[in-house]
This record gives sequence, structure tokens and C-alpha cells, in this order.
Amino acid sequence: MSKVTIITGGTSGIGRGIAEKILENSASDDILYVSYGHNTEQAEEFLHAQTEEKQKKIRLLQADMSSYDEMMKFVSRVKEEASHVDWLVNNVGISTYAKYEDYTFDEWTKIVNTNLSVPVFLVKELRPIMSEGGSILFTGSYAGQQAYSKSLVKELEPKQIRVNAIAPGFIETSWHKNRTPESYERINRKIALHRFGEISEVADMAYEVLKNGYMNGSVVDIHGGYDYF
Repeated sequence: MSKVTIITGGTSGIGRGIAEKILENSASDDILYVSYGHNTEQAEEFLHAQTEEKQKKIRLLQADMSSYDEMMKFVSRVKEEASHVDWLVNNVGISTYAKYEDYTFDEWTKIVNTNLSVPVFLVKELRPIMSEGGSILFTGSYAGQQAYSKSLVKELEPKQIRVNAIAPGFIETSWHKNRTPESYERINRKIALHRFGEISEVADMAYEVLKNGYMNGSVVDIHGGYDYF
């Protein structure tokens, strides 16, 4: 039976790295559902950067994962086309550098919906078609590790679906494109390896966690020794 994987926010940054790692190790009949938010050009670039063989495995779907309704439409499409899901990577996440006093309720609600509420309900909706012995991975952050990955372990125990999270530190993505050299230098002084991580290093870690049959309820840090010394 073909392996069906879902990754949210899989067309750029760490998500793209994980998606490409999964494609790299996929069988000819495997299927990868990849959601993206609003950047259609970026999504198309991701798709066309893959080989023709890999493109045939990709199902590229637009869905704003800060919206419950958009997530439900995404799930409906998956359920229409796939009889099962083996791996689920909840990768979408947003943040803000705004000061606390500048937060608006709408901004805060969008962050909570994207990082917490919608991913939890995505798992809930997909649970009936998740394969026995499946694997769920949350991409969190070293700055704020999500506790829900551990609480879901008990919920999904009857089907032996493993739930884990990775917590990257400072990774070289477009999120940092406007960072000054001084800012890089200040942060690198706090990292024992004195550099930002590479997307490929996070993708390698994500793939190993997804396929490891005895990892369950773990949050794996990958931050180069940030703030240790």
C-alpha cells in the first residue's frame, strides 16, 4: 500500500526541506499532500523545482491554516482522495516581533489558531483515517515548545500512532532575510556552534523522528547549543 503523507506549510523554509526529504525517500506510488497559505508563486516554484517523477507524487493544496473552515476544506479534499494517512507533519507556524503592548486581539487570535488550535483539530479530523502505527510530527520552536504533542500520545495510543515534536532554534530561512550582520553576530555568540542551522539539518531530524518506531511523546531540540554557555 502506498504511503500517504500530509505536510502543512510545505512549500518554503523548514517545511519545504522536510517535504523534499520525504520525497527523496519515497516509493514510486507514495503520495505527499502539501498545503500552502497565500503565496501561489512560491508554491508553484516548489512544485516545478522537483523532478517529473516527484511532481507526480505531490498534491499541492491551498489552505489558510489559521482558519478552521479552510482546514476543514483541506481535510475534506484529502478524505475524498485518500483512504488513509500514514504521516502528518504539522509544520505551519507564525509569530510576531511586536511588543506586548502593541498586540491586537486579532493578531493574537491568528497566532493561537495557527500554532495551536487548528493543528489540534486537524489531528482530530484525520484521526479516523490515520493508519495503525502512523506518525505525527509538530514543528515547534525552541522558544516555545508545544505541550499538546505530549497530550495527544494518550489520545492516539489505541492506534499506536506516535506523536512527537521538533523544536528548532535559529535556522537559516527567509524569516531572517532582513536581519543585520550585527544581529547575526549577537545571536551566534549565544550558540555553541556559532552559526545558524541549515534547513537540511532540521529536515534530516524531522525525517528520523517520523520513521523511528519507538519515539513517542518526545520534543527534540535542534539549536546548536543555544544559550548553553
